[in-house]
Amino acid sequence: MAAQSRRPARRAFAVDLDPEERRGWLSHGVAALVVSGLGLAVASSVALTTNAQTANYADGPIDSTVTLGERQPARPQLTDKAAGEKKVTDSANLRAFSPKAPKVDETSRTPEIRTAIVNERAAQRAEDLSKTAEDVSRAARDAGTDARAENLAAADRAVRKAAVQLAQERLRRAIAARIAAESKRAESQRGTAVRSSRTSTRSVSTTSIPSGGGAASPVPGAVIGAYFGQYGMWSRYHTGLDFRAAYGTPIRAVKSGVVLYAGNSGDWAGNHVALKHADGMTTMSSHMSSIAVGSGQTVQAGQIIGYVGQSGRAFGAHLHFELYPVGVKYGDVYKAINPQPWLNAAGINTN
Repeated sequence: MAAQSRRPARRAFAVDLDPEERRGWLSHGVAALVVSGLGLAVASSVALTTNAQTANYADGPIDSTVTLGERQPARPQLTDKAAGEKKVTDSANLRAFSPKAPKVDETSRTPEIRTAIVNERAAQRAEDLSKTAEDVSRAARDAGTDARAENLAAADRAVRKAAVQLAQERLRRAIAARIAAESKRAESQRGTAVRSSRTSTRSVSTTSIPSGGGAASPVPGAVIGAYFGQYGMWSRYHTGLDFRAAYGTPIRAVKSGVVLYAGNSGDWAGNHVALKHADGMTTMSSHMSSIAVGSGQTVQAGQIIGYVGQSGRAFGAHLHFELYPVGVKYGDVYKAINPQPWLNAAGINTN
């Protein structure tokens, strides 16, 4: 009975509503539904916009196509190089969508601003030109310094060369003066020797030349080292016989005679003795280490007249023996004759 009583009551409530009031309730309900739908649409739009942006999660960005509230599956980690390339690409994409800075219209600037800009540019150009001029000036200074250094070096070389030439010229003059002094001294000695020879010749002319007495070898063995007429580096033309003998070996008169000269005239012969024999021939023994006779002295065959040496122009100790025919003065070497036949005729065997 109670249930039956309540059911009719609801019907009665529904029946009791006025049609105008029912339409008002419906209008309010529809409006509430429209407002709810608009709120849901706005919330969905915000969620989708948020998901479309790149988020740097530990497992990669969220895909913009994923529905709100859904998480994108984890992705593999990118390498440093790939991550860098991706960041560059994302930055480029973002710049493509970013607003560009508006260009400044030159005509929109005031005359004062344009004048200030022109003055600033002129000042900058003047500064650049000043720096360029300073660089050019520095390069010119460096080039001038290098040129001065090269000129100084060239002048120093010229001074040194001139000093060397002057020293060489002084040395040449000193050598020439020494040679001239030696030549003068040799000439003086030669003149003394000639005067002595003339004196001895006059004394010999008044002295009788001994004859006979046999003959003797000039040095023991009479071994010939160089023959008459030979030539080589040591002589252009050998004008006598070279006998081999040790230094200090006695030299003997081959035949009896008179000493025409005994001394050193300062030329190639060194210490030498000239003997005139009874047959008119003259012998000369040269390069002696010492002399044992004097000018004008009479000697016998085999008598010691000096000792072997290497005075004068000689290469080693030996006896240089020359023979001059009748009427030829000793020392006139290119008129000397071969002594070997004369020695053999006197009974002296040469080897």
